[in-house]
Amino acid sequence: MIESRCGLLCGECRFHAEGGCQGCVNIAEPFWGACPVKNCCESKELAHCGLCREFPCQQLTSFAYDAAEGDNGRRIEQCRLWREQPEMRYHWLDEYVMAKQGVTRDFKAEWGWLRYQIGGKLFAAVCLGRDGRPYYITMKLEPLEGELLRGQYGDIVPGYYCDKRHWVSVRPNGRVPDQVLRGMLDRSYQLVLSRLSGKKREELTGNG
Repeated sequence: MIESRCGLLCGECRFHAEGGCQGCVNIAEPFWGACPVKNCCESKELAHCGLCREFPCQQLTSFAYDAAEGDNGRRIEQCRLWREQPEMRYHWLDEYVMAKQGVTRDFKAEWGWLRYQIGGKLFAAVCLGRDGRPYYITMKLEPLEGELLRGQYGDIVPGYYCDKRHWVSVRPNGRVPDQVLRGMLDRSYQLVLSRLSGKKREELTGNG
């Protein structure tokens, strides 16, 4: 999962902890002002700088080795890692989940989890390794459904670092069909939403 255009990992950035920044890929304009690296990358419709034919360009190199804000080139190496990794098969996931009513998203740096919540309650997460690669997509299901799906698909396993009766995890580059994963995300969302109070549900979705 790509966290930034330049290769910076959000969990290592002071703005994430101090200012609640969600990462430049999730915001139109950084709160600290226009970023020429972000603007250049997005103008070329690239996910990150490592995919550019000019990588690593002078602009990125200057940024990475800047005396005040640089990281001695670590972000350049991170872009190389992202370039070499296979893309997550379910590239539609973030847009699909965020289109649901009342959903919020944050990044739990200590865990490396991109979390999707409704009413402050987790219903799905993309789990990232230190190299920025997603290794699980985790969501909540009724125990019987989770058991049935695990028996049907080898790429669905008991929930990673969760209550394994109520949560399942899907390998992001596995063979679970897109429509199956969409259905799992839908049911996880509805399951968690249904456990909220009627007042809260109405506040979030307009329906009690």
